[in-house]
Amino acid sequence: MATTATSSLGDTIPTIIEEARFTEQYKEVLSNLCWRITKGVKRGSTVNLPYWGVVTANSLTEGIDMVNPQTMEDTNVKFTPTEVGCQILITDNTVEDDQEDVIRAAGRILGDAMVSKREQDLAGQLDDATNSMGGAGTVSTLGHYAAAWADLSGVSLANGGPAPKPYVAVHHPFVLLDMVDVFTPTLPASGALAAVGSGIAEEVLQNYTVGRVFGMNIYESANISIDSDDDAKGGVFAAGRGGALVLATAREWSVKDEYDGSMRATELNVVGRYAVGEYLPGWIVELWNDASAPA
Repeated sequence: MATTATSSLGDTIPTIIEEARFTEQYKEVLSNLCWRITKGVKRGSTVNLPYWGVVTANSLTEGIDMVNPQTMEDTNVKFTPTEVGCQILITDNTVEDDQEDVIRAAGRILGDAMVSKREQDLAGQLDDATNSMGGAGTVSTLGHYAAAWADLSGVSLANGGPAPKPYVAVHHPFVLLDMVDVFTPTLPASGALAAVGSGIAEEVLQNYTVGRVFGMNIYESANISIDSDDDAKGGVFAAGRGGALVLATAREWSVKDEYDGSMRATELNVVGRYAVGEYLPGWIVELWNDASAPA
């Protein structure tokens, strides 16, 4: 009787990994908008991102020596990566029968699990913002986004200074529906549509997306959670390198297989190691809005 060993997955494992990676690349939103850092091997267990404080310039009197030296001080922001993982089983029968759809589904499931976990971890950081717009049960408005822009641009030097641009906004699709409604009212001859340029309104009508307002790209993410009161917390923040949200990766996730003879199945274990957090909470503005399901 032939025995199915780990080597029998030689053609299967690459397919699973391919599907998992495709899912990762396709579904990432917040991960692509944050400050991504790779922690080097044997560089300690943490990633340290210090920032400098401010010093004060003083008026001088001609011929009089300066006698008020300023002290340079830094504040360290520390990120400690931890492991995240997921496991599924592929039975010998599945491999022997070459059920391609099932095998590809395994990759998609693994990719979904890891991407969703990382995206949800990053979305959770928006709740740590220094300032918040809206509130429980509050319908999202253009005013919230304009106020968030102004808030980020006016951060005091004592709190880190103005947030670096570009700014982006991310929210749940149920919240962004209210933004779509701003540009596509029932009566286009009056109301919100008449108050904005026809270009953006027409784009919303054609593509069902509010791509950009006040110079900010708008992104949707269903990985932002909705609480028991049908509210969700998105945000506007400084994006990219040197921005507000940090993703520090110590080990990119990968799929490894291990055969279980008594179960007659192969364990597929996907494990990664990363940390998420905010560099400066003042460079994030939380958008707290109603996220009731469309009706």
